[in-house]
Amino acid sequence: MPALSLRARLTWLIIAVQVAVLIPLGAISYQRERAEMVKLLDGRLAQAGRTLGTLIADSQRGYSDADARRAVKLVTAAQRGTVVVAVHAKNYEPEVGFQAYNPQGTLIAATANLADLPPPAPGERGFSDIEHDGAGWRLFTLTNRFNLTVRIGERAENRADITRELVLEHSLPLLIGLPLLALLASLAVKQGLRPLNRLTQVLSERAPRSRTPIAIERSPGEIKPLIATLNEQLERLEDVIEREHRFAGDVAHELRTPLAATTIHLESALIANDPAELEFTLHSARRSLGRLGRRIEQILAIARLEAGAAAEQRIPLDLIVLATEVVEELAPLIAEKDIALSLTHEEPVVRVAGHEVALTAMFRNLVENALRYTPEGGRADISIQRDGGIVVIGVCDDGPGIPLYRRALAFKRFERSSDTKEPGYGLGLSIVQRAVELHEGSIELLNGPSARGLLVRIHIEALDG
Repeated sequence: MPALSLRARLTWLIIAVQVAVLIPLGAISYQRERAEMVKLLDGRLAQAGRTLGTLIADSQRGYSDADARRAVKLVTAAQRGTVVVAVHAKNYEPEVGFQAYNPQGTLIAATANLADLPPPAPGERGFSDIEHDGAGWRLFTLTNRFNLTVRIGERAENRADITRELVLEHSLPLLIGLPLLALLASLAVKQGLRPLNRLTQVLSERAPRSRTPIAIERSPGEIKPLIATLNEQLERLEDVIEREHRFAGDVAHELRTPLAATTIHLESALIANDPAELEFTLHSARRSLGRLGRRIEQILAIARLEAGAAAEQRIPLDLIVLATEVVEELAPLIAEKDIALSLTHEEPVVRVAGHEVALTAMFRNLVENALRYTPEGGRADISIQRDGGIVVIGVCDDGPGIPLYRRALAFKRFERSSDTKEPGYGLGLSIVQRAVELHEGSIELLNGPSARGLLVRIHIEALDG
């Protein structure tokens, strides 16, 4: 069974709430009005009985028996007058009747419809319901101050008619109103969901690779958090896509030349007849493969920094431990070039909240750059100091340095000076810069001591404690 749409779900919920509220309210209102109707009709019946008793008593004083009978006939005619109850513009003329007994219990007046009704039992007073001549009657019996017992009644059919009209009065609005309310609720829900429809249309018309955020100024307050989160997710998605495109372009661009060189060396080895030439071409192919592996490693390092490390949770890390591990890893290269490398720090532990992959890549590329450009027998220094809430990392070498006019381009990927003689691909400082950016830090390139070499200085927020 397919799931209901949001519009259908809201519409049915609104209808259910309306039914749950209106039907009980209608039933309660019907019960109250019916009770009020019974009280009203009973009150009128009692009032008519008292009035009738007074008229009969007055007619009995100072008149002959014949005059009394005529008076009773007049009273009888008056009591058969019209009682009007207005419901939906219909008039009801209830059939009424009465009996009157003197103090001796003799029937002295009655209407034809109740003339043969047995006299009331001794002490019978108030309201009662009886069956007479196949019809129900509502009776009221009283004894007035003249000791006359009067019984006046009304056919129950009249009250049944009023009850039916009350039922119709309360059921018709529900029968007509509920479907109308359902239609109006559906239209209201449709109107209320228009912001979602507009959002769907905006997303469907959004151009690929677009970074324009979805406007939220005129959106309802409930949708603004959704749009804000959606903008963040779209921005992240575009970042991922851009990284993938950039990585694919970098691989295609930067690996083409090493692969071609390696292929040429291997082809030369295949056709070489001289063992010395064969050995030379194989060594050349090996060096090309080494450079290719190095380039792939650096490209993957950038990809990891831009994708994986940025999504990981930061953890407390000791920069001194990370730097020591990198120095130990590169110890063979340090020994090969006979370089004096020092690691200085005033505090035994310097912690930051960071990504281990990114910070390790940062130290590795800084040290490798220093080793690459420091001449044999030269010196390179690594310092990790804490200045208040900031960690200052410095890596200094006594190599040729970077001219001032080229320092702004030094962080650009694959950007290398044409006069440099050291092997490389222009990725080291780009990796360092990306790692620093992941930690909201700053990096600057300065002259080394005595205006010689290069000093890379990095500032990262320290972790308290």
